[in-house]
Amino acid sequence: MRRLMMRDKLRVGIVGTGGIARGNHIPAWMASPDAEIVAICDIDPKAAALGAELTKVEKSKVYEDYEKMYEAEDLDVVDVCTPNCVHMPPTVAALEAGYHVFVEKPVATSADEVRKMIAARDKSQKLLCVTQNMRFSDEAIAAKRFVDAGGIGEIYWAKAEYLRARGVPAWGAFIDAEKSAGGPCYDIGVHVLDLTLHFMGFPEPVSVSANTWLEIANKPSVMAHSPKKYTVPEELAAGFIRFANGSCISLAASWALNATGNQNNVSVYGTLGGVQMWPFTLVKEEYGMMLNCTPQSLGKKGLGGHAEEIKQFVNAILHGGKVPVPPEQSLITQRILDGIYKSGQEGKEIIL
Repeated sequence: MRRLMMRDKLRVGIVGTGGIARGNHIPAWMASPDAEIVAICDIDPKAAALGAELTKVEKSKVYEDYEKMYEAEDLDVVDVCTPNCVHMPPTVAALEAGYHVFVEKPVATSADEVRKMIAARDKSQKLLCVTQNMRFSDEAIAAKRFVDAGGIGEIYWAKAEYLRARGVPAWGAFIDAEKSAGGPCYDIGVHVLDLTLHFMGFPEPVSVSANTWLEIANKPSVMAHSPKKYTVPEELAAGFIRFANGSCISLAASWALNATGNQNNVSVYGTLGGVQMWPFTLVKEEYGMMLNCTPQSLGKKGLGGHAEEIKQFVNAILHGGKVPVPPEQSLITQRILDGIYKSGQEGKEIIL
């Protein structure tokens, strides 16, 4: 493991320069006054060229093989933005090379892979953070503050929905099972599941009962994707998760559903009140009334999304702050996702 000297700016290498990297990760790193992107890697020459154009890295700093980049470059941080099925190998290799890692969601495609990543982090004594940008909107930060202050009491039920009526991605590797493993449950369901668990304090899950369906996306439709290339197992997943503390979550995620439109929300219900995220509403019973409260101000604003999470991760590296999304939390999320797919496949409740 190489030992890196502290310097004015963290030196960042990007593994995978596809849409999520160019649209979110790279701009967030470039906005940081404490970091600079010095090298990039992608097996697709077109994606690598677009990444190089955006980051302005030298041609000699553009790689096809991440292991060669790790060996040749003197990095501090690696940001892994590869397809789902190839999150674990470059993450473990980066940790073994002595680099901190920021990895795109879902953290992996099985709980066993997450455990290997955590073990590599522990051995390297570096930091590992998972991208869960939905936690870092001003509304989500305010809601978490309200929940943690006891504003809604003990949460006993929550609903997490990310439903697209017609929204199968026609770009990238989303619908390719060999690269993505799962469909909307991995792509967008993980966002609302993570945010819900974040509000609930990540209780211990004990069982999952779920189903998955593929009825629309594998046939010709108004959507732009190729049905023949649709190999992920689902277009819709719905499940019910039980926790050791008696609380439950109802989860649903879809790319294709005969609904009146997109329906996205996270709602948590407690003994003293509730929170709905979109539109952001706080629910309380006070003064003999049921009140739906819309905050006039959310207080101090953050950078939002990826930029805010990366800011906090940089602070953890440079100043010993908390890792904003530790992999132990993502392991709980991944165990639930594993259970959803297994329950859907086997048609029965899965004990976690």
